[in-house]
Amino acid sequence: MKVQWIGDIEVFDPILSAAESRVLEALGCSVLSVNEQGRQASKPTLFFMPHCEAESYDNLVQANWRTERLNNIVLFGNSFRTYEQHVSEFRSSTLVDSSRHILAVRKLTREFAIKTVSDDYFGAFHDSSWHFLSLVA
Repeated sequence: MKVQWIGDIEVFDPILSAAESRVLEALGCSVLSVNEQGRQASKPTLFFMPHCEAESYDNLVQANWRTERLNNIVLFGNSFRTYEQHVSEFRSSTLVDSSRHILAVRKLTREFAIKTVSDDYFGAFHDSSWHFLSLVA
């Protein structure tokens, strides 16, 4: 799908069904079939990644570990602040290993938590945030 001010829309989700892929393609989206383990953001890019594992966010940050690419990222996903709190509370080596890059950019990320005003939406949006990586070039 090409929206004039947005550009191309590429979609990857490891659990997309064939029917969902066909619908997205009919809408003009490009459905990616390969898990890139972290897409590089060579231009301003919105990553919609609700409820992914820490490793997925960490892979994204690591794949863009240069200032000019990190500055291109807007992310909707799990709270980096929560990952930081969990690491400080639980000191789990697995969590530390899977969130190393998240923790490194945490202080340079403007994070806006999604507040759920109804229990009807809690499951969909709990612990979700908008993240704007704003590193100085």
